Amino acid sequence: MSGAGSQLALFLFGCYVVALGVHTEEPRVAQHSEAEHYVAAVYEHQSIFTPSPLALVGRKQALDLMNQNLDIYEQQVTTAAQKGVQIIVFPEDGIHGFNFTRTSIYPFLDFMPSPQLVRWNPCLEPHRFNDTEASNMEARF
Repeated sequence: MSGAGSQLALFLFGCYVVALGVHTEEPRVAQHSEAEHYVAAVYEHQSIFTPSPLALVGRKQALDLMNQNLDIYEQQVTTAAQKGVQIIVFPEDGIHGFNFTRTSIYPFLDFMPSPQLVRWNPCLEPHRFNDTEASNMEARF
């Protein structure tokens, strides 16, 4: 999975955890019929992207753009959870945009060491490697 793809997967998992954590009712074991159903939502908004995906931006600007979209997602996850949503789906490229070249996408990507060579959990050791900020954006959820 690419850096952007794994970032999105981690983000969606974080959203799911937040959605479950916002409920105020007492924890209980789901009955058989309840376990077969869940409340889902799909969300899309006019994402905040770089004006031109072909133009080169710096790492800080790329992180700022992604954080602006994540701020909106965070608000929407909270609103959805308050309405009983248990899982929410966001657009595949809704955090960073699309139509990049190999060079112009680089500032939006994170370094991910090979799991065969390095044992690392970015949630537990967020500052172990440089250029891993996007992977750790989900920690705020």
